[in-house]
Amino acid sequence: MAVPPKRFASLSQFWLPSLLFVLSVVSILFTLRNDDIPVIGPTTERPLLDTSDLDSHRHEIEQALQGSSSWQIWCEKQQDAVASVRVAHFDQNPEDARWTDLRRHMPQREQDALLRCQNAVRTVGGPMHACLFLTANDKKKSPGLHLVELTLELRAQGRKKVYSCAEALKSDQPVELAAWYTYSWTSNANKKPLRFERLTGGTRIFPPLAQNAERSTASSQP
Repeated sequence: MAVPPKRFASLSQFWLPSLLFVLSVVSILFTLRNDDIPVIGPTTERPLLDTSDLDSHRHEIEQALQGSSSWQIWCEKQQDAVASVRVAHFDQNPEDARWTDLRRHMPQREQDALLRCQNAVRTVGGPMHACLFLTANDKKKSPGLHLVELTLELRAQGRKKVYSCAEALKSDQPVELAAWYTYSWTSNANKKPLRFERLTGGTRIFPPLAQNAERSTASSQP
């Protein structure tokens, strides 16, 4: 005999709270007995990065950018400018085949960055984009993959005014580069799927003192 709808609703109102109460009691007793909350899912956690390591990475990248070519080279010969960036303990290796071979094992974020780097188009105005594909000097100790994605703008020194390359080359004011970077790396490229760490930051690449002195002398001449 079918249970009438009203009677079924009243039974549901009684049994559902009772079932939830019983489950709660069982969970509390289980927790007290084991003195811990049971873990559901994988027990391996992503290791936390040490702040000093992140600061060291940031310092190395910003120091490398400060030592790169002048902004004129970035405008006129960007490949030469990219090649001039020297990151401590790393070599540039844009021909590393692992970026292509292991691409399907990378997170989507790194796959997107890789596509942007491989399909970068030089624009006349607006920010400049560049990428550094790095490998450690000692590949046995650090067999990972390292990518620094750069976005650079030309600015009047000490100001927020943004120049195009054509405007900067005609300007008498000292010019500096504002650089933003995203550093993505994996310490072990042999373990799949690949897990990348990420570090973002920015810095202003000031022109050398000699360049400033030369521009000041030129602007003071009649």
